[in-house]
Amino acid sequence: MTALPSHDDRGLALQLIGIEKRFGGVHALRGAHMDVRRGEIMGLCGENGAGKSTLLKILSGVHPFGTYGGDVVVDGAVRRLAGPAHARKAGIAVVYQELTLVPELSVAQNLLLGREPRRFGLVDHARLEAMARRDLARFGFADQIDVTRPVGELGIGLQQIVEIVRALPQDARILVLDEPTAALTAKETELLMGWLTSLRAKGTTCVYVSHRLDEVFALCDRVTVLRDGRTATTLVTAETSPDEVVSAMVGRPVNGRSRPRPVALGAAPVLEVDDLHVCRARASGVDAQRPYVVEGVSLTLRPGEIVGLCGAMGSGRTALLSSLFGCARAGITGRVRVGGAAVELDSPIAAIRSGLAFLPEDRKGRGIVPLMTVAQNLALPSLASADTMGQGARVGLVDAAAESQLAERRMRALRIRGEASAPVATLSGGNQQKVVLGKWLERRPRVLLLDEPTRGVDVGARDEIYGILEDLAEAGLAILFASSDLAEVLRLARRIFVLRDGRVVGELDGADATEEAIVQLSTGAAAPTPVSRPDGRPAARAEARP
Repeated sequence: MTALPSHDDRGLALQLIGIEKRFGGVHALRGAHMDVRRGEIMGLCGENGAGKSTLLKILSGVHPFGTYGGDVVVDGAVRRLAGPAHARKAGIAVVYQELTLVPELSVAQNLLLGREPRRFGLVDHARLEAMARRDLARFGFADQIDVTRPVGELGIGLQQIVEIVRALPQDARILVLDEPTAALTAKETELLMGWLTSLRAKGTTCVYVSHRLDEVFALCDRVTVLRDGRTATTLVTAETSPDEVVSAMVGRPVNGRSRPRPVALGAAPVLEVDDLHVCRARASGVDAQRPYVVEGVSLTLRPGEIVGLCGAMGSGRTALLSSLFGCARAGITGRVRVGGAAVELDSPIAAIRSGLAFLPEDRKGRGIVPLMTVAQNLALPSLASADTMGQGARVGLVDAAAESQLAERRMRALRIRGEASAPVATLSGGNQQKVVLGKWLERRPRVLLLDEPTRGVDVGARDEIYGILEDLAEAGLAILFASSDLAEVLRLARRIFVLRDGRVVGELDGADATEEAIVQLSTGAAAPTPVSRPDGRPAARAEARP
């Protein structure tokens, strides 16, 4: 019988005691435990696959009582949470890393789903939208998000904001956030952390799951580390270091290079973008005066070069990358050359045939097919390519032997952990990202486009992905990537383009760039600088405004 909390535990808001959980033959949790004090922000860290998501689903009632072993104790009482509704009734609100929004419903309808204001038994839509605007205003986004717009039309970052704002007004006693800043910019992250600090001062308890240790150490009082389904340790953040946390997570030190690896570049550009304009799919509200989401962007990319794109949410990073892959919804103008030849990127098929590959920021929604196997996902872009899969698809049928060989080759090369025959959704986030990358490498692309390449990826897998990208660049692949993680940009990029309001406002040398210079340009605190000299070298550095 599991021990119940003693009198010494009366200051605890939450206890997870001896939690056991199996999925068939997979032992996901092996006696995990965690104690969280009232008014405390507890960090929860661990590699993908360590058991964090399973633990949160037990806490939120997604895995109901009876499907796991051990006890969930809230405010000193054992709770038998039969489902998410019971968890909310117990005062637990969860913001998941994987969004739980309804894409077809408006922002307002998502924000107040299940607590809609009514008049004469019907939903009062005017009041609903007013309440939604009020909630967004509390978080500083009333002017940036149209509450009448279907939430599925928003970028992944703004959808994450809606997900967070939806949970915060519920006045939960225990707030659980799973990778809440994965798609947020530095400014939005700072705003969220300020919110959480104020909630802590009011007595709200928070469990904060994040791979970003700088956030954990800036925000959390303590941090619990999971490894292989067990609680490895709980540390006081003021008395430990990120290196100690990483060591507890992976059982080994992770040493990353702080600056991009020097690579010899090819002489001629492999990608040339000249005066690219991307039309806005819907220009209304705050966007009515801006018909273009990307405006007048020009850049070059050489073989072996890794170039980063930075900017606040809505700056045009995602629109630029997706448009280069032929996904512009409302048309583009400008000139694009790949390998010196002019191309019309009016569809993903045209982009693929031109030698481009794209890893989107929404990995589960657009990068993988979750119910297909790892092998099937790896083979998808190559089914009709005889040069990469033997006979590829023979007379309309998939060559199973070739598919298996491809999967074995890519899983070995990228160190993908899992079974080739297993649904790709069962893999950890880092291994899923490697699958998305691996499926494109079979086509031997000339240019690799990546949007948030390590979103939702743990420390160990992130370091592996960095190494893979640097090895690819060393082999001559040109890489253009966007990231809201400035440390990641400084780690990888040889050059950095900073965007604001769809325009390039500066180009920085990756070897000398700083987070401060990037932020100054992206926020307008520094004057825009010229970009791309005729010789392809970066232009002058940003100068701060007085």
